[in-house]
Amino acid sequence: MSKLNNLLSKYDTPKKELSLLKLLVMNASDGVHILTQNGDVVYCSTTFADLLGYSLEEAHELNVKDWDRHFPVEDMIPVIKDLIENPKIFETKHEKKNGEIFNVEINARGIELDGDFFLYASSRDITGVKKEAMVNRKNHAKLQSIFRTTPDAFFVIDSSGRIESVNDKLIKLFGLSEKELLGTNIDKYLKVDVTKLVGETEELEFTSKDGRVVPISINVGEARTEDGLYLTGIIRDISEQKKYQRELEDSRNKALAAEKAKSLFLANMSHEIRTPMNGILGMASLLKDTSLNPLQEEMLSIINSCGDSLLTIINDILSFSKIESGKLSIEKVSFNLKKSVEDVTSLIANIASEKGITIHSKIDNSIPQFLKSDIVRLKQIITNLLSNAVKFSPDEEKVFLDIKLTGCNGNIVKVLFSVKDNGIGMSEEEQSRLFQEFTQADEGVTRKFGGTGLGLSISSKLAKLLGGKIKVESRKGEGSKFSFELEFEKGNEFQSEEQDVNYDGFEKKYPHKIILVEDNRVNQKLGEMILAKLGYKVDIVENGKVAVEACSNENYSLIFMDMQMPVMDGVTATKKILKNNKESKIVAMTANVLEEDRQKCLDAGMLDFVSKPVRIANVASVIKSLSD
Repeated sequence: MSKLNNLLSKYDTPKKELSLLKLLVMNASDGVHILTQNGDVVYCSTTFADLLGYSLEEAHELNVKDWDRHFPVEDMIPVIKDLIENPKIFETKHEKKNGEIFNVEINARGIELDGDFFLYASSRDITGVKKEAMVNRKNHAKLQSIFRTTPDAFFVIDSSGRIESVNDKLIKLFGLSEKELLGTNIDKYLKVDVTKLVGETEELEFTSKDGRVVPISINVGEARTEDGLYLTGIIRDISEQKKYQRELEDSRNKALAAEKAKSLFLANMSHEIRTPMNGILGMASLLKDTSLNPLQEEMLSIINSCGDSLLTIINDILSFSKIESGKLSIEKVSFNLKKSVEDVTSLIANIASEKGITIHSKIDNSIPQFLKSDIVRLKQIITNLLSNAVKFSPDEEKVFLDIKLTGCNGNIVKVLFSVKDNGIGMSEEEQSRLFQEFTQADEGVTRKFGGTGLGLSISSKLAKLLGGKIKVESRKGEGSKFSFELEFEKGNEFQSEEQDVNYDGFEKKYPHKIILVEDNRVNQKLGEMILAKLGYKVDIVENGKVAVEACSNENYSLIFMDMQMPVMDGVTATKKILKNNKESKIVAMTANVLEEDRQKCLDAGMLDFVSKPVRIANVASVIKSLSD
């Protein structure tokens, strides 16, 4: 303080003011310093000395050139005079004792005492502030770059909807310049109150400046700042997304149409094949009950065998279609395992006999006689496995069907089915393709042995639906073994409808006045003969229209109705008949066997469903159930 005391003593300064000035300088939080008109330090605070890295004594010996080499000392008086009139705050750089350069903010003013000029200044280290500002500028630049180049249109509006900021994508979408957009209300362009969309994602249609209608999605959020509430919005052009959705919908519709066309084709194919098959197998069944010599019986057996084989192929194709569309349902009923196996083996035995192959079946005696499952699907699996074993075995060989009990827990039993042959066998590579649709081991197999390539694929899927899995063990040239394990509930004892039954007195026990509605002459004759064997005299009409007229004149207690007929179909006829006579019992007798066909019949009011080829046992069972 001695330099300051000596200096101030030269001037007429009251002691009280001098004390206050000293106190102010000493306690200043910034680096206060007073310079002469030559740039020498008259006085500085401890804070100033610390800023420069000097002791207080060293700092009092400094000249402004020691920390600011570029300061215009030669022009000091004009600078001070200017600062007397116009005090200034500015930023510059200072150099520390160790040579380090740092940023400072200077608050400077000029002082004149009796013709002498002094510069009073306070310095504040703003290095940290400058670094923070630089980081903020970089972050701001990054955000601006992202904001400008984001692939979506982006905007910022105030709480009233006035546009504060937009990016290049929004400018391009709206077809207007940034200058045209800023300050205007966003609702003007989007035709919706954007402030009500906060937290929502909405799809809108936006009309651009050139008249294009553009589908967009808009998402709006809130951003609270020191300046108040702002809303930020992201607009996305979803034209391509909508186009993709339309294409996807078109593809879906085409796939559904193709699926429908396929189902219709399969239904028609099934109907067209089953109709003549009904005549062939039905007549063969009736012929069996006539007097035949051994040769005729053998030929009749061949007819039945070939017909049943064709029926198996039809059922496989329909099952494949149902499985593929997810419409195949499992219907569990009680069945006699031994009788069901005999049905399958007798069918395959007729085919096997042509090659001199014998089928040996063995059923574990500990398996309950009656089980409960979907016997139709189980027989389909066993039929396919046995059929393949016969097909790929050499002449005069043996095929084995082995059925074993593998577990029993209360009402549940586990049964293992195995089919073994000594045929051509398969390599591991061939086995990997075995369960693919329309695929056999190789093309040579198809040419030599024939087949659709569906049997094993369908059997595998059916086994899975029943809760099992088909496994294969095979080596090239050494035969194959197919096996699968299923769980069954124990079934209830019953008399199979497929057993030979004496129908004497059937009509007296279950009396009915019957009409058969059928357009095919062969099936008319077959139906008449089956019902005659049961003891009924039946009236026959050729289409639904005639049936409606006949039922209005006669009181038929039972009506067998074909579905697919000219003039009027069976479903339409059923509805018309039941409208006038609700007591009529109508049963579908048709070659349409898909589940949706069955449902159409039931929805129309039919009480039951007999599929073609028609078996006398099935007809008798339906009549019995409707008479009880």
